[in-house]
Order: sequence, then structure tokens, then C-alpha cells
Amino acid sequence: MDVKPFEDIGLTNAEIKVYLTLLELGSTKVGPIIEKSDLQSSVVHNNLHKLIDKGLISYIKKGKIKHYKATDPSHFFDFIEEKKKNFEKIMPQLLLKQKLAKEVNEAEVYESTKGIMNSLLELIKETKPGDEFLFFSFDAETRNKEVQDFYRKLDPKRKAKKLIVKGIAPSKLRDLYTDRIKKGYMEVKFTSDVLLPNMAICNNKIALITWGQKPVAFLIHSKQLAEKHRAYFNSLWQKLS
Repeated sequence: MDVKPFEDIGLTNAEIKVYLTLLELGSTKVGPIIEKSDLQSSVVHNNLHKLIDKGLISYIKKGKIKHYKATDPSHFFDFIEEKKKNFEKIMPQLLLKQKLAKEVNEAEVYESTKGIMNSLLELIKETKPGDEFLFFSFDAETRNKEVQDFYRKLDPKRKAKKLIVKGIAPSKLRDLYTDRIKKGYMEVKFTSDVLLPNMAICNNKIALITWGQKPVAFLIHSKQLAEKHRAYFNSLWQKLS
């Protein structure tokens, strides 16, 4: 007989031998099972217990002696169904692990001031209250009126989402942030050290921004890169007063 179907549902070779032996012998004591299956006594006893636990054999006591019997082969469908139900119970956890492990790396390019606005809106699109929005400010172009108007529109959107906004900026740009800090839109620390180019980090996304005649934003989806830049930001943040 082809025993592969038994193996496919997780039965060991010893379990298969014991079950098929019982199926042929009918109700019997353990001795004939050992003799016919050609397995050691300890192996037979061990696998009898396993098959009982799986509901594939049963026993009755005649006096003090147990007589074992294979259950109806159709009970295998119940056994398979039970295994299916057990997997259905843990399937949500398995799918969650798969989702968390999946690293999607992609980049999108946004052009023009309006495009940059859209990139930063996309950056905060899937956020929830309490998420962090971290940024580095660098370009002198941030003094441009159009750019400042853009950020004034972004501030209330981040606040409405209840994001924690923290930034690190050059000391020479302190006056650009004073009013926004007072209004509770963000917390900013300043430094005279050279910083990374304009960058925003939120969850697993990074926005790299270049102002100038042709403003461009690169929106990068990468958990690994986001974690590394977040760690750098937090390290620098701790060092600044």
C-alpha cells in the first residue's frame, strides 16, 4: 500500500505501521501488534499512545488487559479537518509575520513645489496619532516665501494627525522656526554643524527634498533605510541641548 498520504498528513513511519497493523488485526492485545509490525515493544507502546491522542485508535479493557482497535478509516477526514482548523486559528498570526517581514523598497519622484507637498502628504498618509515625523532642515532656499507658505500649510495637517514632529536645523535658520515652535507645531533643536540635506522620516518612508529652480522630492519606501536614518537623527538629537 502507498503510505505517502499518511506521511502527507504528518504521521511517522512507526505510526503508519501500527495503525495498518491494527486495521488488519482488528481488536487485539499489544503482543500481536509487536509481532506483526516487527517493531520494538517500546516503539509500539509509544506510538499507540500517539495514535490514541490523535483519535486514530481506541482501546477497551478486558480485565486488566488493554485491547486496541483502529478507528474507522473515515475518521482520517475528521483528523485532517481538525488540523485545518488549527491552522486557521494561527493563520492571522502567520499573515502578520509575513507582512512585517516583507520589506518593500521603492522610490517615487515628485517635481515642483506642489509635487513636494504631495510627497510629504504621502509621507504622513498612513500614520496614526503618536507617530514621529522627524526632519533635517538645511537649504538656505527655505527662506523662500513660496517654500514657507508650503510648510505653513503642512504644519496644521501634521498636528491634525497628532504626530510628534521633531526637527534639527542650522542655527542660522532659528528665526524661521520660532513662531511655529511657539504654536506647538513642532520641537526643533539647532546646530552649527553640517547637516544632511532636507530630509523627512516617518515610519518606513523617507522624503529627500531639493529646492531651487526645479524643486524635486524623492519618496523612498524602505524600512531598513528609515530605521538607520531615524537612529542617526535620535543620536544627534540626544547630543544637542
